[in-house]
Amino acid sequence: MKKVLSTVAALGLIAGLASTASAVEFKMSGKYLVEGAALSDSTGLGVDTNETAALPNHSDAYFLHTFEIKPTMVVNDKVSMTSVIRLADDSFWGNQANGDVNSAGSQVGGTAGDVYVHQLYMDYASPIGKWRFGRTPAGTYGTSFMDSDLRGDRVMLYPSFLASGPVSTLFYIQKSTDNNKNANGVGTATTASDQDKTAYVARVYYNDTNLDSGLHYQYTNNMSAVAVNDRQQQLTAYAKYKMDNYFVNAEVNRYFGSAETDPSTSVDYDSWAGMLQVGGKFDALTANLMYFYAEGQDSSTDMTAALNSGSSVKGTGDQFEPLYILTGRHTGMLNPDIYAVNTNMVNSGVHAIVAAADYAVSKDLTLHGAIGWAKADEARVYTGQDDSYGWEYNIGAAYKLLDNLTYEAHFGYLATGDYFKTAPGTTDDTQNIYILTHSLTMSF
Repeated sequence: MKKVLSTVAALGLIAGLASTASAVEFKMSGKYLVEGAALSDSTGLGVDTNETAALPNHSDAYFLHTFEIKPTMVVNDKVSMTSVIRLADDSFWGNQANGDVNSAGSQVGGTAGDVYVHQLYMDYASPIGKWRFGRTPAGTYGTSFMDSDLRGDRVMLYPSFLASGPVSTLFYIQKSTDNNKNANGVGTATTASDQDKTAYVARVYYNDTNLDSGLHYQYTNNMSAVAVNDRQQQLTAYAKYKMDNYFVNAEVNRYFGSAETDPSTSVDYDSWAGMLQVGGKFDALTANLMYFYAEGQDSSTDMTAALNSGSSVKGTGDQFEPLYILTGRHTGMLNPDIYAVNTNMVNSGVHAIVAAADYAVSKDLTLHGAIGWAKADEARVYTGQDDSYGWEYNIGAAYKLLDNLTYEAHFGYLATGDYFKTAPGTTDDTQNIYILTHSLTMSF
Protein backbone atom coordinates (compact mmCIF):
# COMPACT_ATOMS: atom_id res chain seq x y z
CA MET A 1 0.00 0.00 0.00
CA LYS A 2 2.90 2.36 0.82
CA LYS A 3 4.43 1.66 -2.61
CA VAL A 4 1.14 2.54 -4.28
CA LEU A 5 0.83 5.78 -2.31
CA SER A 6 4.47 6.64 -3.04
CA THR A 7 3.95 6.03 -6.75
CA VAL A 8 0.79 8.15 -6.82
CA ALA A 9 2.58 10.94 -4.94
CA ALA A 10 5.54 10.82 -7.33
CA LEU A 11 3.26 10.87 -10.38
CA GLY A 12 1.35 13.79 -8.87
CA LEU A 13 4.59 15.69 -8.28
CA ILE A 14 5.74 15.03 -11.85
CA ALA A 15 2.37 16.12 -13.22
CA GLY A 16 2.53 19.27 -11.13
CA LEU A 17 6.02 20.09 -12.33
CA ALA A 18 5.04 19.38 -15.91
CA SER A 19 2.03 21.67 -15.73
CA THR A 20 4.20 24.40 -14.15
CA ALA A 21 6.90 23.97 -16.77
CA SER A 22 4.39 24.11 -19.59
CA ALA A 23 3.27 27.52 -18.33
CA VAL A 24 6.79 28.91 -18.70
CA GLU A 25 7.54 30.45 -22.07
CA PHE A 26 11.16 29.87 -23.05
CA LYS A 27 12.92 32.06 -25.62
CA MET A 28 16.52 32.06 -26.75
CA SER A 29 18.58 34.25 -29.06
CA GLY A 30 22.29 34.64 -29.60
CA LYS A 31 25.18 34.88 -32.02
CA TYR A 32 28.44 33.25 -33.07
CA LEU A 33 31.25 35.48 -34.31
CA VAL A 34 34.52 34.24 -35.77
CA GLU A 35 36.99 36.94 -36.74
CA GLY A 36 40.46 37.21 -38.21
CA ALA A 37 42.74 40.24 -37.92
CA ALA A 38 46.11 41.35 -39.28
CA LEU A 39 47.76 44.52 -38.01
CA SER A 40 51.13 46.21 -38.33
CA ASP A 41 53.48 47.35 -35.57
CA SER A 42 52.01 44.91 -33.10
CA THR A 43 53.38 44.09 -29.67
CA GLY A 44 50.95 41.22 -29.17
CA LEU A 45 48.87 43.59 -27.02
CA GLY A 46 47.63 45.85 -29.80
CA VAL A 47 49.69 48.31 -31.80
CA ASP A 48 52.82 50.06 -30.53
CA THR A 49 53.07 53.60 -31.85
CA ASN A 50 56.12 54.64 -29.83
CA GLU A 51 58.73 52.36 -31.31
CA THR A 52 62.40 53.21 -31.75
CA ALA A 53 64.66 52.25 -34.64
CA ALA A 54 66.43 49.70 -32.46
CA LEU A 55 63.19 47.91 -31.57
CA PRO A 56 61.05 47.61 -34.70
CA ASN A 57 57.81 45.69 -34.31
CA HIS A 58 56.50 43.08 -36.67
CA SER A 59 52.98 42.59 -37.94
CA ASP A 60 50.63 40.23 -36.15
CA ALA A 61 47.75 38.04 -37.31
CA TYR A 62 45.29 35.96 -35.32
CA PHE A 63 41.79 34.48 -35.14
CA LEU A 64 39.33 34.73 -32.28
CA HIS A 65 35.69 33.88 -31.68
CA THR A 66 32.71 34.56 -29.43
CA PHE A 67 29.62 32.41 -28.85
CA GLU A 68 26.82 34.03 -26.89
CA ILE A 69 23.36 32.75 -26.00
CA LYS A 70 20.60 34.78 -24.38
CA PRO A 71 17.91 32.60 -22.80
CA THR A 72 14.75 34.23 -21.42
CA MET A 73 12.13 32.46 -19.29
CA VAL A 74 8.77 34.22 -19.10
CA VAL A 75 7.26 32.72 -15.96
CA ASN A 76 4.00 34.67 -16.23
CA ASP A 77 2.83 38.12 -17.23
CA LYS A 78 4.60 39.60 -14.18
CA VAL A 79 7.92 37.76 -13.87
CA SER A 80 10.70 36.81 -16.28
CA MET A 81 14.33 35.71 -16.02
CA THR A 82 17.02 36.68 -18.54
CA SER A 83 20.66 35.66 -18.87
CA VAL A 84 23.55 36.23 -21.24
CA ILE A 85 25.92 33.25 -21.28
CA ARG A 86 29.20 33.25 -23.20
CA LEU A 87 30.80 29.95 -24.07
CA ALA A 88 33.72 31.83 -25.61
CA ASP A 89 34.32 35.56 -25.35
CA ASP A 90 36.92 36.95 -27.76
CA SER A 91 38.92 33.75 -27.22
CA PHE A 92 42.04 33.55 -29.37
CA TRP A 93 42.64 30.40 -31.39
CA GLY A 94 45.65 28.48 -30.09
CA ASN A 95 47.33 27.70 -26.78
CA GLN A 96 48.49 31.19 -25.81
CA ALA A 97 47.04 33.14 -22.91
CA ASN A 98 43.27 33.42 -23.39
CA GLY A 99 43.55 30.83 -26.14
CA ASP A 100 41.14 28.01 -26.85
CA VAL A 101 43.67 25.24 -26.22
CA ASN A 102 44.94 26.84 -23.02
CA SER A 103 41.61 28.21 -21.78
CA ALA A 104 41.27 30.69 -18.95
CA GLY A 105 38.37 28.57 -17.71
CA SER A 106 35.20 29.84 -16.05
CA GLN A 107 35.22 33.63 -15.80
CA VAL A 108 34.28 35.61 -12.72
CA GLY A 109 35.32 39.11 -13.69
CA GLY A 110 33.78 39.15 -17.14
CA THR A 111 37.09 39.07 -19.00
CA ALA A 112 37.54 37.03 -22.14
CA GLY A 113 37.65 33.24 -21.86
CA ASP A 114 35.41 30.17 -21.79
CA VAL A 115 31.94 29.75 -20.26
CA TYR A 116 30.77 32.40 -17.87
CA VAL A 117 27.48 34.07 -17.01
CA HIS A 118 27.87 37.60 -18.29
CA GLN A 119 24.43 38.78 -17.17
CA LEU A 120 21.67 37.27 -15.04
CA TYR A 121 18.62 39.20 -13.84
CA MET A 122 14.92 39.03 -13.01
CA ASP A 123 12.18 41.45 -14.12
CA TYR A 124 9.08 41.88 -11.98
CA ALA A 125 6.11 43.99 -13.12
CA SER A 126 4.86 45.31 -9.78
CA PRO A 127 1.91 47.63 -9.12
CA ILE A 128 4.30 50.60 -8.84
CA GLY A 129 6.44 49.80 -11.90
CA LYS A 130 8.97 47.33 -13.27
CA TRP A 131 11.71 46.09 -10.93
CA ARG A 132 14.93 44.53 -12.18
CA PHE A 133 17.29 42.64 -9.85
CA GLY A 134 20.65 41.01 -10.48
CA ARG A 135 23.63 41.20 -12.81
CA THR A 136 22.11 43.55 -15.36
CA PRO A 137 23.36 45.12 -18.62
CA ALA A 138 25.46 48.20 -17.84
CA GLY A 139 27.70 50.64 -19.65
CA THR A 140 25.23 51.45 -22.45
CA TYR A 141 23.21 54.65 -22.34
CA GLY A 142 22.08 57.12 -24.98
CA THR A 143 24.33 57.01 -28.04
CA SER A 144 27.20 54.55 -28.46
CA PHE A 145 29.75 57.22 -27.46
CA MET A 146 31.68 56.07 -24.36
CA ASP A 147 29.51 52.93 -24.09
CA SER A 148 30.94 49.54 -23.23
CA ASP A 149 29.67 45.99 -22.94
CA LEU A 150 29.52 45.74 -19.16
CA ARG A 151 27.30 44.34 -16.42
CA GLY A 152 26.45 45.73 -13.01
CA ASP A 153 25.00 44.29 -9.81
CA ARG A 154 21.89 46.43 -9.49
CA VAL A 155 18.48 46.95 -7.96
CA MET A 156 16.49 48.97 -10.53
CA LEU A 157 13.03 50.53 -10.60
CA TYR A 158 11.16 51.96 -13.59
CA PRO A 159 8.34 53.65 -11.62
CA SER A 160 4.98 53.75 -13.38
CA PHE A 161 3.71 56.53 -11.09
CA LEU A 162 6.44 58.86 -12.49
CA ALA A 163 5.61 58.14 -16.12
CA SER A 164 3.35 60.44 -18.11
CA GLY A 165 2.99 60.43 -21.88
CA PRO A 166 6.45 60.59 -23.46
CA VAL A 167 8.20 60.98 -20.07
CA SER A 168 9.55 58.04 -18.03
CA THR A 169 12.07 57.57 -15.24
CA LEU A 170 14.55 55.04 -13.86
CA PHE A 171 16.29 54.76 -10.49
CA TYR A 172 18.88 52.20 -9.44
CA ILE A 173 21.61 51.32 -6.96
CA GLN A 174 24.74 49.54 -8.21
CA LYS A 175 27.17 47.78 -5.92
CA SER A 176 30.66 47.66 -7.46
CA THR A 177 32.69 46.65 -4.39
CA ASP A 178 31.52 45.20 -1.09
CA ASN A 179 34.25 44.60 1.48
CA ASN A 180 31.88 44.28 4.42
CA LYS A 181 33.34 41.00 5.70
CA ASN A 182 34.41 39.70 9.08
CA ALA A 183 36.82 37.13 10.40
CA ASN A 184 34.02 34.63 11.07
CA GLY A 185 32.54 34.90 7.57
CA VAL A 186 33.76 34.19 4.10
CA GLY A 187 36.75 36.30 3.13
CA THR A 188 39.22 38.42 5.03
CA ALA A 189 38.41 40.72 7.92
CA THR A 190 38.53 44.42 7.08
CA THR A 191 39.17 47.46 9.22
CA ALA A 192 35.94 49.24 8.26
CA SER A 193 32.30 48.29 8.04
CA ASP A 194 31.67 50.56 5.04
CA GLN A 195 34.63 49.81 2.78
CA ASP A 196 32.42 49.69 -0.32
CA LYS A 197 31.88 51.32 -3.70
CA THR A 198 28.23 52.08 -4.47
CA ALA A 199 26.61 54.14 -7.22
CA TYR A 200 23.21 55.85 -6.99
CA VAL A 201 21.57 56.76 -10.30
CA ALA A 202 18.51 58.70 -11.44
CA ARG A 203 17.41 59.00 -15.07
CA VAL A 204 14.60 60.73 -16.92
CA TYR A 205 13.67 59.99 -20.54
CA TYR A 206 11.62 61.84 -23.13
CA ASN A 207 10.54 59.85 -26.20
CA ASP A 208 8.15 60.66 -29.02
CA THR A 209 7.87 59.82 -32.72
CA ASN A 210 10.98 61.77 -33.72
CA LEU A 211 12.99 62.20 -30.52
CA ASP A 212 14.71 59.79 -28.14
CA SER A 213 16.39 61.71 -25.31
CA GLY A 214 17.45 61.35 -21.71
CA LEU A 215 19.26 62.83 -18.71
CA HIS A 216 21.43 60.71 -16.39
CA TYR A 217 22.84 61.65 -12.96
CA GLN A 218 25.17 59.33 -11.04
CA TYR A 219 26.72 59.73 -7.60
CA THR A 220 29.40 57.18 -6.69
CA ASN A 221 30.55 56.83 -3.08
CA ASN A 222 33.84 54.94 -3.30
CA MET A 223 35.17 53.94 0.12
CA SER A 224 36.96 50.79 -1.04
CA ALA A 225 40.27 52.47 -0.10
CA VAL A 226 39.48 53.22 3.52
CA ALA A 227 41.92 56.15 3.77
CA VAL A 228 40.39 58.00 0.80
CA ASN A 229 37.03 59.76 0.61
CA ASP A 230 36.40 59.27 -3.11
CA ARG A 231 33.15 60.77 -4.38
CA GLN A 232 32.53 60.92 -8.10
CA GLN A 233 29.60 62.45 -9.95
CA GLN A 234 28.52 62.17 -13.58
CA LEU A 235 25.91 64.07 -15.56
CA THR A 236 25.03 62.88 -19.07
CA ALA A 237 22.50 64.20 -21.57
CA TYR A 238 21.75 62.65 -24.96
CA ALA A 239 19.36 63.17 -27.86
CA LYS A 240 18.68 61.16 -31.03
CA TYR A 241 16.43 63.04 -33.44
CA LYS A 242 15.00 61.91 -36.80
CA MET A 243 13.11 64.04 -39.29
CA ASP A 244 12.22 62.64 -42.71
CA ASN A 245 15.53 61.32 -44.12
CA TYR A 246 17.79 63.27 -41.74
CA PHE A 247 19.09 62.50 -38.27
CA VAL A 248 21.07 64.16 -35.46
CA ASN A 249 22.72 62.31 -32.56
CA ALA A 250 24.34 64.12 -29.65
CA GLU A 251 25.70 63.32 -26.19
CA VAL A 252 27.43 65.40 -23.50
CA ASN A 253 29.17 63.98 -20.41
CA ARG A 254 30.32 65.95 -17.36
CA TYR A 255 32.47 64.35 -14.65
CA PHE A 256 33.08 66.08 -11.31
CA GLY A 257 33.84 65.37 -7.67
CA SER A 258 36.98 64.82 -5.60
CA ALA A 259 39.12 62.24 -3.82
CA GLU A 260 40.43 63.39 -0.42
CA THR A 261 42.86 61.76 1.97
CA ASP A 262 42.60 64.69 4.40
CA PRO A 263 41.29 68.27 4.13
CA SER A 264 44.62 69.49 2.73
CA THR A 265 45.08 66.74 0.14
CA SER A 266 42.49 66.58 -2.61
CA VAL A 267 42.49 65.58 -6.26
CA ASP A 268 39.62 66.75 -8.42
CA TYR A 269 37.41 64.99 -10.93
CA ASP A 270 36.72 67.67 -13.50
CA SER A 271 36.30 66.90 -17.22
CA TRP A 272 33.98 67.01 -20.21
CA ALA A 273 33.29 64.77 -23.19
CA GLY A 274 30.83 65.03 -26.05
CA MET A 275 29.79 63.81 -29.48
CA LEU A 276 27.73 65.34 -32.31
CA GLN A 277 26.69 63.47 -35.46
CA VAL A 278 24.54 64.74 -38.32
CA GLY A 279 23.55 62.72 -41.38
CA GLY A 280 20.94 61.65 -43.83
CA LYS A 281 19.71 58.79 -45.97
CA PHE A 282 19.46 59.41 -49.71
CA ASP A 283 18.09 56.32 -51.47
CA ALA A 284 20.86 53.71 -51.18
CA LEU A 285 23.38 56.15 -49.66
CA THR A 286 23.61 56.96 -45.93
CA ALA A 287 26.17 59.64 -45.03
CA ASN A 288 27.14 61.36 -41.80
CA LEU A 289 29.62 63.80 -40.30
CA MET A 290 30.74 63.35 -36.69
CA TYR A 291 32.77 65.29 -34.16
CA PHE A 292 33.74 63.87 -30.78
CA TYR A 293 35.77 65.31 -27.94
CA ALA A 294 37.14 64.14 -24.61
CA GLU A 295 39.05 66.46 -22.30
CA GLY A 296 42.63 65.51 -21.45
CA GLN A 297 44.45 65.64 -18.15
CA ASP A 298 45.97 69.13 -17.91
CA SER A 299 47.74 68.92 -14.54
CA SER A 300 48.81 66.52 -11.80
CA THR A 301 45.90 67.64 -9.59
CA ASP A 302 43.31 66.77 -12.27
CA MET A 303 42.98 63.00 -12.16
CA THR A 304 40.09 62.78 -14.56
CA ALA A 305 40.91 63.03 -18.16
CA ALA A 306 37.45 62.30 -19.55
CA LEU A 307 38.63 58.97 -20.98
CA ASN A 308 39.99 58.02 -17.56
CA SER A 309 37.06 59.19 -15.42
CA GLY A 310 35.85 57.19 -12.46
CA SER A 311 34.41 54.52 -14.76
CA SER A 312 35.85 51.00 -14.73
CA VAL A 313 36.37 51.29 -18.48
CA LYS A 314 38.89 53.68 -19.98
CA GLY A 315 38.73 55.13 -23.46
CA THR A 316 35.86 55.91 -25.79
CA GLY A 317 34.14 52.55 -25.13
CA ASP A 318 34.08 49.26 -27.01
CA GLN A 319 30.65 50.00 -28.53
CA PHE A 320 31.94 53.17 -30.24
CA GLU A 321 33.89 52.41 -33.43
CA PRO A 322 33.61 55.20 -36.02
CA LEU A 323 37.21 54.43 -37.09
CA TYR A 324 38.85 51.01 -37.43
CA ILE A 325 42.20 52.01 -35.89
CA LEU A 326 41.91 55.03 -33.58
CA THR A 327 38.68 53.70 -32.04
CA GLY A 328 38.84 50.09 -33.31
CA ARG A 329 38.71 47.16 -30.93
CA HIS A 330 41.85 45.45 -32.28
CA THR A 331 44.41 48.22 -31.71
CA GLY A 332 44.23 49.23 -28.05
CA MET A 333 44.44 52.93 -28.90
CA LEU A 334 41.13 54.31 -27.55
CA ASN A 335 38.89 51.21 -27.53
CA PRO A 336 39.23 48.89 -24.47
CA ASP A 337 37.42 45.87 -25.93
CA ILE A 338 40.30 43.41 -26.52
CA TYR A 339 43.47 45.17 -25.34
CA ALA A 340 44.19 47.70 -22.59
CA VAL A 341 44.00 51.20 -24.04
CA ASN A 342 47.04 53.40 -24.64
CA THR A 343 47.59 55.21 -21.32
CA ASN A 344 49.16 58.28 -22.91
CA MET A 345 46.25 58.71 -25.34
CA VAL A 346 43.65 58.24 -22.59
CA ASN A 347 45.27 60.94 -20.49
CA SER A 348 45.75 63.22 -23.50
CA GLY A 349 42.09 63.12 -24.56
CA VAL A 350 40.93 63.61 -28.13
CA HIS A 351 39.40 65.91 -30.73
CA ALA A 352 38.24 64.03 -33.84
CA ILE A 353 36.26 64.66 -37.00
CA VAL A 354 34.94 61.72 -39.05
CA ALA A 355 33.09 61.71 -42.37
CA ALA A 356 31.54 58.34 -43.22
CA ALA A 357 29.17 56.82 -45.77
CA ASP A 358 27.44 53.50 -46.39
CA TYR A 359 26.11 52.48 -49.79
CA ALA A 360 23.66 49.60 -50.26
CA VAL A 361 24.68 48.08 -53.59
CA SER A 362 21.92 45.51 -53.20
CA LYS A 363 19.78 44.05 -50.43
CA ASP A 364 22.71 41.78 -49.56
CA LEU A 365 25.83 43.91 -50.16
CA THR A 366 26.73 47.16 -48.34
CA LEU A 367 29.93 49.16 -48.82
CA HIS A 368 31.46 51.48 -46.21
CA GLY A 369 33.99 54.28 -46.36
CA ALA A 370 35.30 56.79 -43.81
CA ILE A 371 37.99 59.40 -43.38
CA GLY A 372 38.96 60.89 -40.04
CA TRP A 373 41.40 63.30 -38.43
CA ALA A 374 42.25 63.39 -34.75
CA LYS A 375 44.46 65.23 -32.28
CA ALA A 376 45.15 65.17 -28.56
CA ASP A 377 43.40 67.65 -26.31
CA GLU A 378 46.37 67.82 -23.92
CA ALA A 379 49.66 66.44 -25.27
CA ARG A 380 51.80 66.45 -22.14
CA VAL A 381 53.89 63.25 -22.16
CA TYR A 382 56.98 65.38 -22.73
CA THR A 383 57.63 69.10 -23.17
CA GLY A 384 56.95 70.34 -26.69
CA GLN A 385 55.09 67.20 -27.77
CA ASP A 386 53.00 67.59 -30.92
CA ASP A 387 49.26 66.94 -30.55
CA SER A 388 48.48 65.35 -33.97
CA TYR A 389 47.23 61.74 -33.92
CA GLY A 390 47.04 61.81 -37.70
CA TRP A 391 44.67 60.99 -40.58
CA GLU A 392 42.82 57.69 -40.91
CA TYR A 393 41.21 56.09 -43.98
CA ASN A 394 38.73 53.17 -43.86
CA ILE A 395 37.00 50.99 -46.43
CA GLY A 396 34.76 48.01 -45.73
CA ALA A 397 32.07 45.71 -47.04
CA ALA A 398 29.34 43.54 -45.54
CA TYR A 399 27.67 40.75 -47.49
CA LYS A 400 24.62 38.87 -46.26
CA LEU A 401 25.15 35.22 -47.20
CA LEU A 402 21.88 34.20 -45.55
CA ASP A 403 19.26 36.04 -43.53
CA ASN A 404 21.18 35.22 -40.34
CA LEU A 405 24.74 34.87 -41.72
CA THR A 406 26.88 37.90 -42.65
CA TYR A 407 30.48 38.18 -43.87
CA GLU A 408 32.39 41.46 -43.35
CA ALA A 409 35.82 42.72 -44.44
CA HIS A 410 37.46 45.96 -43.26
CA PHE A 411 40.70 47.77 -44.05
CA GLY A 412 42.07 50.76 -42.15
CA TYR A 413 45.18 52.89 -42.65
CA LEU A 414 46.44 55.52 -40.18
CA ALA A 415 49.03 58.07 -41.31
CA THR A 416 50.38 58.65 -37.81
CA GLY A 417 50.92 62.20 -36.61
CA ASP A 418 53.87 63.54 -34.66
CA TYR A 419 52.14 62.90 -31.31
CA PHE A 420 53.59 59.38 -31.50
CA LYS A 421 57.20 60.49 -31.88
CA THR A 422 59.39 59.74 -28.89
CA ALA A 423 60.98 62.53 -26.88
CA PRO A 424 63.41 64.91 -28.62
CA GLY A 425 67.00 63.65 -28.82
CA THR A 426 66.06 59.98 -29.24
CA THR A 427 65.96 57.93 -32.41
CA ASP A 428 62.42 57.59 -33.70
CA ASP A 429 61.04 55.07 -36.15
CA THR A 430 57.30 55.61 -35.82
CA GLN A 431 55.49 53.90 -38.67
CA ASN A 432 52.10 54.37 -40.26
CA ILE A 433 49.61 51.70 -39.19
CA TYR A 434 47.35 49.38 -41.15
CA ILE A 435 44.75 46.85 -40.09
CA LEU A 436 42.77 44.24 -41.99
CA THR A 437 39.91 42.29 -40.42
CA HIS A 438 37.27 39.93 -41.70
CA SER A 439 34.51 38.17 -39.84
CA LEU A 440 31.57 35.80 -40.10
CA THR A 441 28.59 36.41 -37.84
CA MET A 442 25.69 33.99 -37.35
CA SER A 443 22.72 35.24 -35.34
CA PHE A 444 19.62 33.40 -34.15
